[in-house]
Amino acid sequence: MATALRTAESTGLPRDLLSPRQLLRLLAGSGPNGPEAPALIIDLRARNRYRHSHVPGSHNIPSGWLISGELPDGDLILVGESTQHSATTIDHLQAQGHARRIRHLAGGFGAWQHQDLPVAGRQRLGWPQLLRPASPQEA
Repeated sequence: MATALRTAESTGLPRDLLSPRQLLRLLAGSGPNGPEAPALIIDLRARNRYRHSHVPGSHNIPSGWLISGELPDGDLILVGESTQHSATTIDHLQAQGHARRIRHLAGGFGAWQHQDLPVAGRQRLGWPQLLRPASPQEA
């Protein structure tokens, strides 16, 4: 993953691959060449993983559903478990003849989290909160 992150931050990045910081700038409306038209961010991960945490503003369409269904309108940015996950999905979509601009996140959602970028989703209780003794009022 570290190699993918270093490659994504360099200037030699393939045009369809975005680093986590580049995606953050796009979310903020300040692309490298000024404001860009917004793209729809699709999280390809399983629904339970998406519900737990995801890139703010993204929509969950697991890769199997996206490949077998009709694509949403507009440009897309895919966020997978890994770079390979989203790249494989793009390959399937292009093989089906989809010609729109589809970019994806280098390193997947793990790279986003690794850089401590903002996430949305449910906040779950950790083990200490789940196992705390009941208070006298709760008993």
